[in-house]
Amino acid sequence: MSDTDFPADLLELQRRWYAAEADWAADPTEEQRAAFAAVGAELYSHSHWATVGNRHQAEMKLKQAARPDTAQQPAA
Repeated sequence: MSDTDFPADLLELQRRWYAAEADWAADPTEEQRAAFAAVGAELYSHSHWATVGNRHQAEMKLKQAARPDTAQQPAA
């Protein structure tokens, strides 16, 4: 599964999850925890998951595709 196999909104949602996780780690307040949980719930319930055979494998590939440190950067 390549990056293009994921809906753009799902990739963006995974990126928001990483950002919310970092925000919560930097500021471990109830507000940040709630924001992290809200993004996680949205990610978990995305309609794309009904279209995959092995959800765990697809989730791992999505996480890899959306990681900030591994995202493909445009060529200079």
